[in-house]
Amino acid sequence: MNLPEKILILTGVLNLAYGSLTGFAYAFARMKAEFPSRYLQAAHIGPLMQGAMILGLVFAFQLASLSETTALIGAIAFAVSSGFIALKDTVDWLQGIKDEFKENPPLGKIIGGIGVTANLVGIAIIVYGVLVA
Repeated sequence: MNLPEKILILTGVLNLAYGSLTGFAYAFARMKAEFPSRYLQAAHIGPLMQGAMILGLVFAFQLASLSETTALIGAIAFAVSSGFIALKDTVDWLQGIKDEFKENPPLGKIIGGIGVTANLVGIAIIVYGVLVA
């Protein structure tokens, strides 16, 4: 197993762990309100989905025709993306944001922008690697 695959596996497992931990916060919030914060829900469900996706990307990286350096950059991009997206949802929840598109919180916008940009880099790399394989 090479370094990019290890990064993806570690990132996937950390996402699953974070999603599980925020599940406790979500369960406690559900005891108090029928509809708790959508960003707490996103901080719970998002990492669970990201974790599964990133673990699946290990297989895609194995099939892709990428140099070790390019694969490493792609794996790091996916790791950074998932971390920043989870962080954005967590920060929005802790700040009590109701609708990030209406409220436009500056911190969430910056953190989310980093996450989306890193995701696009990772996607571009893996799509290229799979297409040229």
